Amino acid sequence: MPKFKPYRKNQFMLFPKSIDDYVPKNHLSRMISNIVEQLDTRNIEDKYSQLGQNTYHPKILIKLLFYGYAIGERSGRKISSKCETDTAYIYLSQMYEPDFRTINDFRKDNIEELSQYFIDILRMCKELGLISVGQMNIDGTKIKAHAANRRTKTKEDYQKWLKRIDDKIKKILEEAEATDTQEDQIYQDKRGDELPEELNTQEKLKARIKKVMKKFENQKEKINLTDPDARFMKDGHYRIDTSYNCQASLSKEQIMLSSEVITEASDRKALELMVETSDTNLAQPVKDIAADAGYSSYDNYEYLENNNKIGYIPDQNFRKDLKKDQDPYHHTQFHYDQNQDLFLCPEGKMLKLYQIRRKDYGYRKFQTKIYKCKDCPSCLKKSLCTRQKYRTLNREDRRELLLRMRNRLQTEVGRKKYLQRLWTTEPVFGHLKYNLGYRHFFLRSLRKVKGEFRLMCIGWNLKKMHKLMAFS
Repeated sequence: MPKFKPYRKNQFMLFPKSIDDYVPKNHLSRMISNIVEQLDTRNIEDKYSQLGQNTYHPKILIKLLFYGYAIGERSGRKISSKCETDTAYIYLSQMYEPDFRTINDFRKDNIEELSQYFIDILRMCKELGLISVGQMNIDGTKIKAHAANRRTKTKEDYQKWLKRIDDKIKKILEEAEATDTQEDQIYQDKRGDELPEELNTQEKLKARIKKVMKKFENQKEKINLTDPDARFMKDGHYRIDTSYNCQASLSKEQIMLSSEVITEASDRKALELMVETSDTNLAQPVKDIAADAGYSSYDNYEYLENNNKIGYIPDQNFRKDLKKDQDPYHHTQFHYDQNQDLFLCPEGKMLKLYQIRRKDYGYRKFQTKIYKCKDCPSCLKKSLCTRQKYRTLNREDRRELLLRMRNRLQTEVGRKKYLQRLWTTEPVFGHLKYNLGYRHFFLRSLRKVKGEFRLMCIGWNLKKMHKLMAFS
């Protein structure tokens, strides 16, 4: 009996395999192919002309990009190479071998249309019953822009750079003039009046700098020359890089309900955007909203209250104020008397209204009241209460919203809902950045970066969808 199966290196197949036989029945690429076939690609197809050589159908290139982003492969060169060697890519490309430029140009030219398929795929998940929309969990992460930090400068820095470029151009022209006597030997059959290549490069750089300088609103602002939309931001490891702030909201099944990119380092302004886009994408409102302390603000608390949303968002001092029992003179130990509009300190002394600070946002005015105790100099406990001459307390007129949020988070239901946010959002960003390697963007400008982040999120949803369907 032979120990091994026959060695078939030179064996010819009488009937070659069909394309459908290249991947298993339950493979991710097969599910992606079926989903893309259901998408409406007429907006992309209409961009192509009837003239010229026939090109690849948009659905083929969409399948390659979606599968690539799902498994962490977004390089056009590597996707093109895998269309020759990887059976999943061979299956999706229908045995075509598109050039990497074709793939990259398709992504760049149709980035907005591609990002819109995020909503179509999300609604497919909803129709298949893969999403329970009782709670929305919001979080953000910083992803580095395709731009060097050293190219981020202030207006004054750019003015100095322009001066150095002008000096360099002047020097180049002087050197060119000095060699006029040798131009026959140098230029031979050329006329000799062409601009030196180095001078042409400096002129282009100068034009780019002048274009960026038009975007400045103040002298201290910093703008990157390579990607003017990117901003300096601190990431979770306390590194400061030229980055974008990427936001996502997820269901408890870890399916992304919305994805956005903003240029502000703070998450506070993103809450309303994420809630609105998630409701729109799902075509139904989500009641419960959970997010970390980075999203806490009186404006956000008021927005949730006015829109009948139940928030689970701790404020920055929530954890610290829970330890109030260790400090008998903590501000939470001061009793507020609403009828008399004053505070009573633990020693029974009154903090009366001292000053009112008003903020006008146009659509509404808010005020912060400042209360001061004038009996502090004679108080025996002053050293335990304050280092200032008088103890003061601030009270925003929307303080009740914060107190209601704190009370909600301290209930058993509130704690569970906030913890759901933790194990829902953190693993997703960890997978995208550390397993798939999405730590920086390939494209530049806010418009294109939004589309690229949507492709990352589409890839995540497709992979999660495949996993949930396998166990359903």
